[in-house]
Amino acid sequence: MKKKYALISVLLLSFIVINSSVAYAQQSNLKVPPMLQDIKGKDELVNFFNEIKRIRSNISTININTVTAKDKAAEIKKQINFYLTEISELENSIVDFEKKYAQSQPDLMFSEQLKYLLNAYKMSLNRQLNLVDALINNEFDASKLFYSDYLIYIYYYLNLGDQMMSYINTFYNLQ
Repeated sequence: MKKKYALISVLLLSFIVINSSVAYAQQSNLKVPPMLQDIKGKDELVNFFNEIKRIRSNISTININTVTAKDKAAEIKKQINFYLTEISELENSIVDFEKKYAQSQPDLMFSEQLKYLLNAYKMSLNRQLNLVDALINNEFDASKLFYSDYLIYIYYYLNLGDQMMSYINTFYNLQ
């Protein structure tokens, strides 16, 4: 009986060693998902993506706290509205791009993913505007900023956009 188990073990091990693709997860040779290999407006899409990255890095500079929110509310709102305007302009550019490449499904799919990114960041910025208004109106939930429900939604949408951006950076060959 022991010989039988030993023989099965040896055969199994030799099979695994011979078929290395079974022993290790084999990486796909595709650098880009198949549905996005024939992108016609790649340069424009990469420029849009880089612009979204720039906006995202600038969103991080918005400083909202309970001490200065009332004093600097106008400045903070101006800053947030500026980023919302930039996002709207980029959305309009993407709509024009979609009209230009209406017959190219890969281009339309990628542009939809970029719009998803923009929507996530736009939602976060709108939630930040809500937080500033709540701080101005002395709402109790807003004043306990670290434990505030306002921050949950702000960071939720930021993280949602960041995850999509990370996905695009990881799985798309944009160089």
